[in-house]
Amino acid sequence: MLRRVLAGSLACSLGGMLLTGGSALAALPHTVLPGETLWSISTANNLTVRTVAVYNGLSEDAGLMAGTTIQVPTVAEGAAALAAAGVSTSAPAATPSAAPGMSAVPSPFGDLYLTPAAAQAWNAMRSEALSAYGVDLYPGGPASAYRTYAQQAQLYQAFLEGFGAPANPPGTSSHELGTAVDVPTLAMRSVIDQIGWKYGWGKAHAPGEWWHVDYVGG
Repeated sequence: MLRRVLAGSLACSLGGMLLTGGSALAALPHTVLPGETLWSISTANNLTVRTVAVYNGLSEDAGLMAGTTIQVPTVAEGAAALAAAGVSTSAPAATPSAAPGMSAVPSPFGDLYLTPAAAQAWNAMRSEALSAYGVDLYPGGPASAYRTYAQQAQLYQAFLEGFGAPANPPGTSSHELGTAVDVPTLAMRSVIDQIGWKYGWGKAHAPGEWWHVDYVGG
């Protein structure tokens, strides 16, 4: 299978050092297509997200813009990048467990959870997005669907300290109700804007927070 890559403007200094090393390397550039993510590209090339992210100097939850280019390493190159960066190759932390009465939605991080009505509507919308647009819809991280009060508090504290994304105070987020999803790409949000109304999804949470969509009912 032809390996594809993601770097260009996103290529990292570490990837650059590896690419200019003495031995010939086989990493290939891949131009990111609409709807593609680190997870989808890594999976297509039998690599972990961590491997591709580290090789390109990105965080594992980094969003990718269509039209940019990144590098897909060989297994050996990826392992060398991980070792050089001192990054652990242990499995990521487990995804949050469901609150009583919640229903699952699939994601690259395992099953995440929403209220039954929100999950049923999300999964139906995801099916149409895949069949009609070729775009998968899924939460962008382990805490991007339902999250606990404690998780919301951690995110809010990170926001207050200036290194986290915008987050509501704990006790006020629709994520805590299981009726919100943060998506990782603008392509996903674009599809939701077009078809979400049929499933009760698509309300923007706040100006500028394109990644956040709410379930408001059918």
